Amino acid sequence: MCQRQSVRPWLVCLGGAVMLFSSMGLGSNLYSVYQPYIIAQNAFTNTQASWIITTRSLFIVLGMMSAGWLCARLGIRNAVSAGMLLLVLSRLLFGAAGSLPAYLAAAALTGLAYSWAGMIPLSLLINNWFQDRNAFALGLASAGSGLATILIPAPLTGIIQAWGLKAAFWTEAAFALLLGGAVYLLVQDHPARLGLEPYYQGGGREHTPLQHPAPKGMSPLFWALYLTAVFLTGAPTAIGMTNVGVLYRTEGFQPGTVAALVSCVGLALMVGKMLYGELADRLGGCPATCIIYGVALLAYALLCLAPNGSVPVAFAAAAALGLALPLSNVSFSIWARDFLGDEGFAKGLKWSQTLYALGIVAFGPLPGWLADRTGGYVASYLLFGGMMAVSFLFVALVYRRTRSGGRPR
Repeated sequence: MCQRQSVRPWLVCLGGAVMLFSSMGLGSNLYSVYQPYIIAQNAFTNTQASWIITTRSLFIVLGMMSAGWLCARLGIRNAVSAGMLLLVLSRLLFGAAGSLPAYLAAAALTGLAYSWAGMIPLSLLINNWFQDRNAFALGLASAGSGLATILIPAPLTGIIQAWGLKAAFWTEAAFALLLGGAVYLLVQDHPARLGLEPYYQGGGREHTPLQHPAPKGMSPLFWALYLTAVFLTGAPTAIGMTNVGVLYRTEGFQPGTVAALVSCVGLALMVGKMLYGELADRLGGCPATCIIYGVALLAYALLCLAPNGSVPVAFAAAAALGLALPLSNVSFSIWARDFLGDEGFAKGLKWSQTLYALGIVAFGPLPGWLADRTGGYVASYLLFGGMMAVSFLFVALVYRRTRSGGRPR
């Protein structure tokens, strides 16, 4: 296969990056910018505001359970396009919302968009298009969600302060519609439909695709430990990211500083996804996972220091959190292949994403409830740090049991 034909997989990778920039970046990560203004404008309690996130999370679960089926039924490209359209509709509804039920309906559409144009279709695309550098390509594409968190918070905050929430959400809807068109042009389901082969380094026909057989030792007990570990990552990563803005606003940080902190998380998230993928390709899934869990535990320790008012510590916390957030998406593809092999990859990916989303649903209302009783969000981040430590222990036990995730040969 000629070297020129290896360009197309990277265009699909770019399409995946635009897709996650939209569904995860605009649809989910940037909600932390909106949340303090939604609470203030509508006189919501923290508990009521948490139900918006919980509703989104519930529909993420439903979307995760149906995403694989939808991709098989409609094709990945069409399923993703449906998700992008739902994202546009959700932004329009958020802008028009004036009551809690309307916000919940908009959050439901956001949750479906997050799933149907999110990590499951992206992982299937990367698996179809890349034989080599699979984890790096996945990390590179999924870094698109972090780019949104870098570029958008400052102008978004400016629009909200100058013209209000409606103008901000409707501007975002128009932007998402343009991005949806770009995704449709770039994404193709499989290289065979274009007469191509998956990407591999070197480009020669003599290349033998890497095989990933299922390791021995994955008993029902250790499968349950693994799914529990994934379940426990949901709240610390997704809810932890969503509440970064309100954590620091509650502790008295200025709006401009908070917007910069959210952007810092996004920049570190981009670096973290690519770095994690590269580490997994070079060192193996187990060493890469140990490193990223260590960074995650550091992040939650620093986030709990928000009441001291230190801006440098806050930026260190934001950077560490962003570097650790690939645990909420890139890791599932790596773990699914390490623990179940190529044959069980789709199954592992589906259940990982579903249990992750269930973890978000289960703990969604908790930060707001704790904030109403303690006066802040630090207690939630203490809990998140403990959950992440237990998750690390369980994943480490599964790696030890299966003896998988070593340096690739």
